[in-house]
Amino acid sequence: MELTKAKWFMIALLLLAILAGCSTADEEAVAEKEQAAEKKMAAVEESDEEAAAPAEKEESDIPEAAIHNVEEMVKEKGKYVPNEMTDQQKEELYEELEAAPAGMTGEEAYSLAVTLLAADVEEAATIINEVDPVIKIDSATPEDEIDIPDTETVNVAILLDASGSMAGEVSGGQKMELAKSAIEKYASDLPEGANIMLRVYGHEGTGTDADKAMSCASNEVVYDLGAYDEQQFAESLDQFNPAGWTPLAGAIEAAETDLKEHKGDNVRNVVYVVSDGIETCDGDPVAAAASLNESDIQAEVNIIGFDVDNEGQKQLEAVAKAGNGQYKSVYSESELNEYLEQEYSRLYWEWLAWGNDRKLDILSQSNDIYGELLAANNDVSFLSLASKNEMYAIHYDLKELGKFKDQEAVDRYLELIDTRYETVRQHFRQESERKDEIRKEVYEKLREQVDQLEEEKMDDYKS
Repeated sequence: MELTKAKWFMIALLLLAILAGCSTADEEAVAEKEQAAEKKMAAVEESDEEAAAPAEKEESDIPEAAIHNVEEMVKEKGKYVPNEMTDQQKEELYEELEAAPAGMTGEEAYSLAVTLLAADVEEAATIINEVDPVIKIDSATPEDEIDIPDTETVNVAILLDASGSMAGEVSGGQKMELAKSAIEKYASDLPEGANIMLRVYGHEGTGTDADKAMSCASNEVVYDLGAYDEQQFAESLDQFNPAGWTPLAGAIEAAETDLKEHKGDNVRNVVYVVSDGIETCDGDPVAAAASLNESDIQAEVNIIGFDVDNEGQKQLEAVAKAGNGQYKSVYSESELNEYLEQEYSRLYWEWLAWGNDRKLDILSQSNDIYGELLAANNDVSFLSLASKNEMYAIHYDLKELGKFKDQEAVDRYLELIDTRYETVRQHFRQESERKDEIRKEVYEKLREQVDQLEEEKMDDYKS
């Protein structure tokens, strides 16, 4: 069939319209694809930028640890005890490291380690800080100069029975004359600084009932308390002879009055009663001796029973016991002299014991101080070293977990734990050494002074 020109024209227009429609659709599709690609590219670029940007550091609430302040370091105590952790505690420690913030500086990692593993040295540090290196003798506390307690003043009060029975004879002669001789020798041997007093009783009247009142009232100091003077003491002994009754209780009561002004920590009062019989003036010598000893004078009452019978010995022993003293029976001149010599040398041995006691006390205190310082310093060193080692060990875990900001932070962390260890150890070692030097110096000075005083006093009392 032959097409007309008009039909061909219509077909051409139709094809052009179709082609035009196809072109527009393609262009729109291409545009959409380009927009999608651009969006995708932008998203990738944004993602790359975010990946390239450094991560923001997490906030940390770890308290800042001390670095050079020892006082503050002592107060810091870790949650875990190095060298004593159980397996469970080790796991808990690792979990705390995992939970630690990333990107920490050396200081921040150090602070974390302190909160977890700082050594508890407070108790040992307190001992070192508070230990007193100064050795003390008795109640005296040495300061700039080392003071030995004041030398003891010895007051010897002799109460001599001058009753009529003292005119009796024993081996060696008359009891009164032998007593006077022995007492004079004893007094002459007393060391410089000792004082002596002589009181006689019963030296007036007679042994008759008519003279009893007079005789029982005869109680007199014939040599006042003071240093020994040979001539005056001899004259005092010549003033009386055996005469009357025996007012023993009255003599002891009077001695309490004689000594009442002589008391104190460094005063020693000693009473010697020389008698050949019991109380015959209705007094109570046992009560009198107890009162004298229990008073603030604190005198001891010693009884020398000179040729006393059994009944008399019982009473005189009771008097000595009440006066916290000793009773000794003598029956001759030689026994009396021997006893007084023994009493004299007793002070020698007491000074020897005093010196030994003081030296043992000084040594004991010195050893205690040294032991306390050594033990406490060892504790500080041991605990601090264990803490340092554990802090060092966990830095491997922190590195593996990526908790350090960089290698510089790692190096700074290790430097800080070394600094902490050395600061604490050196501080308390130096303080221990300082106090130990004081201890040694005081020990030597005290020992020297005790030796010197002991030697001087023992020389005084050597027979």
